[in-house]
Amino acid sequence: MTGVVTLSVEIELGWGYHDLDHDGRVSEDRDQEDVALDRLLDRCDELDVPFTFDVVGHLFQDRRPAYDSPHPDGWFDGVPDGPDPAFYAPDMIERIKRTDVDHELCTHTYSHTLCSQVDPDVVAWDLQRAADAHRAAGEPAPVSLVPPRHSPPPRDVLRDAGIEIVRTVGYDREPKRVHKLRRLLFEPPPPKAPRLVDGVVETYCAPFTTLTASSLASGSEPPLAMFRCVPRRLRQRLHERYLTRAVETAAEQDSYTHLWCHLHDMANDSQWPPIRSFLGTLAELRDRGAVEVLPMVALNDRVRDRTGETDRQSDDLVVQSVKTP
Repeated sequence: MTGVVTLSVEIELGWGYHDLDHDGRVSEDRDQEDVALDRLLDRCDELDVPFTFDVVGHLFQDRRPAYDSPHPDGWFDGVPDGPDPAFYAPDMIERIKRTDVDHELCTHTYSHTLCSQVDPDVVAWDLQRAADAHRAAGEPAPVSLVPPRHSPPPRDVLRDAGIEIVRTVGYDREPKRVHKLRRLLFEPPPPKAPRLVDGVVETYCAPFTTLTASSLASGSEPPLAMFRCVPRRLRQRLHERYLTRAVETAAEQDSYTHLWCHLHDMANDSQWPPIRSFLGTLAELRDRGAVEVLPMVALNDRVRDRTGETDRQSDDLVVQSVKTP
């Protein structure tokens, strides 16, 4: 049997925190994020493993262009207009594009817009600006979207913007406290196949990061307090086993898993060893035919092909409800 695995990394940098009341988690001059991206890209080239990189559209540019946006007042407060490595990162985009592996550049909106908390015209503007940023960088307009903080966007806006697949939370957002430790250490989310819902493919993920571990430091942030008494090497081994089990279960059930994190989550020496080792295991499973590794854009085509929707317009093939297994 063959499972399908999608790996996605959100590259949002300072945009992920500019609206919050605390400092962001990006390292000074984003030097640690650069290291994290380079070693991930090198490992992917070594193993021929593709990722979906979910990129805030402003990061394609070297400064904030002049525009009138429909965002609520204050949305851009604190965002620098000129060059700043935490808010503008065209060099990162170029490094992804230069790799041997054909990674996907997915959109994470243009300005890290929380899609369910603003008017639909704001979402539409943001997705259009993101598409323009992709085209200006020589890339096609994205068909994949990872909404910031998994804030669900209106489906009609997605369809009008040419978005065909969206990553969404498919599991309980808040596990009961008694189960939280077990879930974070030992129980990866169960396989859940992507579905075509109201004209848009949904790929399901957990509400918390799964490619990186809550039991380890997240960028510059320490691990959750409940894990700090456990030796770090043991926590790393447990997370590597967690990742491997997620993929093996998808293969055993002929199903699908989607593992994700932010770039800044893996920007330290604690998170990288289990990820590096897991990618090697994943490549071995792929080479044996146990799994396929598909970025979101390829997953979208696979789902639509299997449902028979070849022209992207067939309403009678749309799935109207999704049940969690």
